[in-house]
Amino acid sequence: MRFFKVVLASALGYLLAAFIVIFLTIAFIMSIASSAKPEVKINHDSVLNLKLNYPIEDRTNTNDPFMVVSAFDPNLDVPVGLNDILNCIEHAKTDDDIKGIVLDLSGIQAGYGKISEIRTKLNEFRETGKFVYAFADYYYFTSYYLASAADSVFINPEGEMLFNGLSAEVTFFANTLKKLGVDMQVIRHGKYKGAVESYVRESLSPENREQISAYINSVFNTVVGEMAVSRNKSFEEMKSDADQLKLRSNDDFIAANYIDAKVYRDEFYAQMKKRMGLDSSDKVELVTLHKYNKLVSRSGSGERIAVVYASGDIVGGKGDGQEIGADAMAKTLKKLREDDDIKAVVFRIDSRGGSSLASDIIWREARLLSETKPLIVSMSDVAASGGYYISAPASKIVANATTITGSIGVFGLIPNAKKLLNEHLGVNVEYVNTGEYSDIGRVDRALKPEEKEYITEIVERIYQQFINKVSDGRNLTVAQVDSIGQGRVWTGAMAKEIGLVDELGGLEVAIALAASEAGLEEYRVREYPHFKDPIQQFISQMQYQSQLESTIERSSFALYLKSLLDAQKWGSQHSVQMLMPYDLNVKAYQLH
Repeated sequence: MRFFKVVLASALGYLLAAFIVIFLTIAFIMSIASSAKPEVKINHDSVLNLKLNYPIEDRTNTNDPFMVVSAFDPNLDVPVGLNDILNCIEHAKTDDDIKGIVLDLSGIQAGYGKISEIRTKLNEFRETGKFVYAFADYYYFTSYYLASAADSVFINPEGEMLFNGLSAEVTFFANTLKKLGVDMQVIRHGKYKGAVESYVRESLSPENREQISAYINSVFNTVVGEMAVSRNKSFEEMKSDADQLKLRSNDDFIAANYIDAKVYRDEFYAQMKKRMGLDSSDKVELVTLHKYNKLVSRSGSGERIAVVYASGDIVGGKGDGQEIGADAMAKTLKKLREDDDIKAVVFRIDSRGGSSLASDIIWREARLLSETKPLIVSMSDVAASGGYYISAPASKIVANATTITGSIGVFGLIPNAKKLLNEHLGVNVEYVNTGEYSDIGRVDRALKPEEKEYITEIVERIYQQFINKVSDGRNLTVAQVDSIGQGRVWTGAMAKEIGLVDELGGLEVAIALAASEAGLEEYRVREYPHFKDPIQQFISQMQYQSQLESTIERSSFALYLKSLLDAQKWGSQHSVQMLMPYDLNVKAYQLH
């Protein structure tokens, strides 16, 4: 037995050493690539190719391995963030080498907020007299929303278009949990706080159905209204077409002026060349976003405005790079507050919320910053619950009309898995306590009345703190905030009407507001937080993973799972998966 242990330990040691060597080699290559600056040129008759078939984030991740390695080949098609997409279109407006833009939209992965900002910039581009052409093998509601901003919309002859409106999907697990023997114990403040309904109901509550219907219809009305303007159609006609599913074929859509022509891709390029005044035999360079981004200058002149990106769930600590770590974000905001070279800050938020404590840590630094220099919030696709909490200190809040925001509410969710563990899995755990409530939070028994009362008091206290801080930041009475709170979700357009948002627009509108409040006519934009180099990022993720594993290991439920996994030594395997359904076809919202 000892022999096998030694062999296993040695094998694991060699594997670990090999992994470290491989990683360091990759990191070395990436470091070289990130510093490499090959000369990038484009031809005179070029077209900017917007192929947006990837998840569009607010900011380009310059430490993405594909992004870094692509420094060796600028023609590679790699993801570019919304910030650089907008900047590239802005630069192309006055670039004599760029004659137009092609939207390649067979697949687009972005929320309506981000798409709206791209549409706005494309409309500005068209005002210069340059063309925007859209092509796709098929169009769905989301992709057509962007395509409708083009001069001409083309589709593959054998492709399809579906114009049917919006739908919000909510999955309910109450019956599943009941069969498993799990009772979800909910304490919440806010009759609209629908995030918990998936675990405790079999259908939507009237309040939740009301709010979902209100905000998806608000999004629908905004999107169809913009489409109608772009295609010279009436809103009523387009709404009727979607509601009744009137249009079935490409010919139907062409006749109704949704699409200009059905062509194969080679014919599409021939049409494009004709628009440029070229012969079909002439060559046109399709410049990728990534390649063009390398040519675009961000230097600017004058004082500095900082744009701070906060994307993902709000968590304690530093986060893993895909989350908003409270300590890391607070450190960034403090640094900008103390930096005299930074004259204003734009806080760009794309978050459905998270930890109430972590949200408050960020709120505190945002509040201190707002007392020393202008702080403008720019909301992306979603800035709700904890995402709205950290927005509250801003002097101005800017959101897209389709941004999901609000959700001013709080909930606690504690599972009682006694039946699952004891009867179905045969797991029994005994506790030896110093007091009656020492084991509060156990998942193998129901909450006692006193414990439920205790947790309710915490939820109520956090909710009161939430509405007080929104009241202070928005110059609304506590009663007003409570009436529009209760966990209810609003779109940006709706939120502006009730005082939760000041202006409708995207990141550029927020930056212009920041410059105005700081009294700046010329300024340079600097983006934060700074990306770490590959080695630092790897070390941070390893540290975060270690902290996460430590936290999981300390939880009582993890002890049960560990015991089950230990059963593998007898030849059996067990796997438990918990799925949180928070996506209503739109990023959702919750403040834990």
